[in-house]
Amino acid sequence: MHVDKLIAKQGHLVHKLKAKDSTGRWAYYFVYITPALEDKFLKALESNQSIDLEDYGKVIGSCYGEEPNQKLKDFLKEKYGFYV
Repeated sequence: MHVDKLIAKQGHLVHKLKAKDSTGRWAYYFVYITPALEDKFLKALESNQSIDLEDYGKVIGSCYGEEPNQKLKDFLKEKYGFYV
């Protein structure tokens, strides 16, 4: 619970991105990145190489597709107060 409240208060540290997962399917991710790892995360994204998002932060929500689906939007709103 404590982590969820922290994430809700630090929405500016949540990155949203569209990328292909390890199977080649398009997916949409919301990833909470701590300030200490943000530079490394952004550099990893720029490399265009496959990365494990969990190495840089916590995936707080994801879905397949090129846009967030309604279920994911509702989940992020309910759990963290985020409007997507």
